[in-house]
Amino acid sequence: MKKFKLHNLYLIFLTLFICNCTSTIESRIQNNPQLYSALTGPEKKAVSKGLIIKGMSQDAVYLAWGRPSGIIERNSYGKSIEKWRYSSLMPVVNQNFLYNDYHYYHHYDHCSPFYHSTNVGYVPYTSAVVEFENQKVTSWEQEK
Repeated sequence: MKKFKLHNLYLIFLTLFICNCTSTIESRIQNNPQLYSALTGPEKKAVSKGLIIKGMSQDAVYLAWGRPSGIIERNSYGKSIEKWRYSSLMPVVNQNFLYNDYHYYHHYDHCSPFYHSTNVGYVPYTSAVVEFENQKVTSWEQEK
């Protein structure tokens, strides 16, 4: 039986992430016509361009940017504050130099006593945050 390798876990994670990220603005609007029809004119224009504007509803942000990766709720001076966090994956290059010894690395394709490999992994990071007060956008930040 072959050992389950770490890169298989990365492939599974990446597949699940890609499957979750395949929704587009158009598909979210098509799947939620009642949400889109309830938006104001400026919200509809912003949503169609994937933009966020101050005072925008949470439904409009969902249609423009999709489902957030995480939500934080808090109460500040009697006001309901909610932050939506969006995550992306950043590629990280890992270079390995291994001594080609039977006990450490046993592979017949390499003639050199040293083996050099480059692996690419992916690290999640926060790429955008939207803050709502009473379910309306008060501020947002997005990495470009």
